[in-house]
Amino acid sequence: MHRRSKYIAIVLFSALVIAYEAVAIELALNTLSLDLFLVGSMPAIIAGLIIIALNPRPTAGLLRGLKRRGWAFLTLLSVFAAVGVILWYDAVGRIGAGKEAILGGGSSEVLFVVVLSALFLGERLKRLEVLGSLLILLGVFLVLVNKDTLEITLGLGEVEAIVSSFFLGASAVMMARVLRDYAVLPISGVELVFSGAILLAIGMVLLPISWPDPVGWAVMIGLGLFPALSITTYYIGLQGIGASLTSVLFSLSGILTVVAQGSILLLVPIDVILPENLLLALIGGAIAVVGVYLLNRRQDGHKVPEALPPA
Repeated sequence: MHRRSKYIAIVLFSALVIAYEAVAIELALNTLSLDLFLVGSMPAIIAGLIIIALNPRPTAGLLRGLKRRGWAFLTLLSVFAAVGVILWYDAVGRIGAGKEAILGGGSSEVLFVVVLSALFLGERLKRLEVLGSLLILLGVFLVLVNKDTLEITLGLGEVEAIVSSFFLGASAVMMARVLRDYAVLPISGVELVFSGAILLAIGMVLLPISWPDPVGWAVMIGLGLFPALSITTYYIGLQGIGASLTSVLFSLSGILTVVAQGSILLLVPIDVILPENLLLALIGGAIAVVGVYLLNRRQDGHKVPEALPPA
């Protein structure tokens, strides 16, 4: 296999891992009825510990090098990521993994990253990027529109998916600042542990957590393997083909999540929530991917930070 093709395959594999993670989250919440905050927190902590264990020396250097301001910034980043993840998971439970993925990580998260980068990092939007943003909005509209009445269907789950993308996009922009001084894998591992711990603490304060049986714990450990694998493979692909192509390929995760739902349904008759209008959702997802492509057309060498896979 050609070297470039190998890295493209690695990034697509990372997107596919995220797709099946989203479906696994849907099954954990809706079929196994696991606690939302546990599903949001424990897999993130497990994934972070795995990444740290695979990168012990860089992580130790990171922890020694962080000053008070660095710790404060990392904590704020982790809070944004934690809010984004819990809204993402709750949206998956309400509207299904496929629809959430097309609305969120497959489209609007990239748009929020670009807009927030323009506002806070001084990036200037070119005409193609404005067109790409409009295409993403069109794609989101098609996912939300009722084909019979042409009205927008916007329930709590849809709102959570979009707001989740804002928080995850903001955390990606903040991560870009941290990555100027630190390597991506160590900082990602520490951030996952922090964000997971924050979610667990919030869950324990807000309501009694329903602790699972051994099967539930096994499921959460399995869920922890997904982000560890997706972040690691994403980073490997990023080094080989660059941020722009990686971002475009990873935006296919929305469509791939619908494919993952369908493939599981063909094998096992389980309860997953497909988009109400599957064709319109896939068309909207495809248009959003084109929008992401245009957003990543760099004509003057500037770089908008790529969004790492969410926990």
